[in-house]
Amino acid sequence: MKKVALITGGTGGLGMVLTKDLIELGYYVVSISRNEEKIEKAKMMINSPKAVFLQGDITKEEDVSYVYRYILDNYGYLDVLINNVGAMAGGGLEDISPDAFARIMELNVNAPYRVTHRMLRLLKRAEHANVVNISSIASEITGGCMAYSASKAAMDMMTKSLAKDLASYYIRVNSVNPGVINTKFQVTNHLMEANDYEIFLQNCEKSYPLGTGTAKDVANLVEFLISDKARWITGVNYIIDGGRSVNL
Repeated sequence: MKKVALITGGTGGLGMVLTKDLIELGYYVVSISRNEEKIEKAKMMINSPKAVFLQGDITKEEDVSYVYRYILDNYGYLDVLINNVGAMAGGGLEDISPDAFARIMELNVNAPYRVTHRMLRLLKRAEHANVVNISSIASEITGGCMAYSASKAAMDMMTKSLAKDLASYYIRVNSVNPGVINTKFQVTNHLMEANDYEIFLQNCEKSYPLGTGTAKDVANLVEFLISDKARWITGVNYIIDGGRSVNL
């Protein structure tokens, strides 16, 4: 049988690496993302009949339902769901508005819940399905992004709760919690300019015992978690940060 994976935000830095790697592992990959320009770029870069890039917004129920129907009609089941879409807003209580806080929670918590809830029927149809939530070490380390930290802490607990709820269907649920990796995440979220980002990465090297990571480092962990080698692992939040969280 074909192995089928859905990645939200498969056109971003980590999403693109995961899409490419999963195809190499034999998966048919469906991505949903909003940016049409990025979608066209991803199509050219991946250039595989095993990759489908759909345009849609996972904060909208109708777009999530569209993806559900596409997978149901074309495959009938879903082996892997990777909730990869995320957003960041800087600042603490005095810096971030209630509307901005709500937007971060919508993208980082409500949307992954919405996608997982909608895809559950397809996940149940697979033999041994997996859900991987892309979280962050910000869920455990306070910093300058209160809304982001709060949203990722919520995602981590959602991971554990889903793992317990879905174990009877042999659907495993884990999260991957990266530190800083070079995907320009802060730039695309308009927290800094490209030149400042390079300085930011250089400064991060001082607090990361093993240095900052790459998207491939994180993708390797995701690929392990969805493999049979991790068949007895569920409900775990995996920190992958080059030692940052133990170097406080």
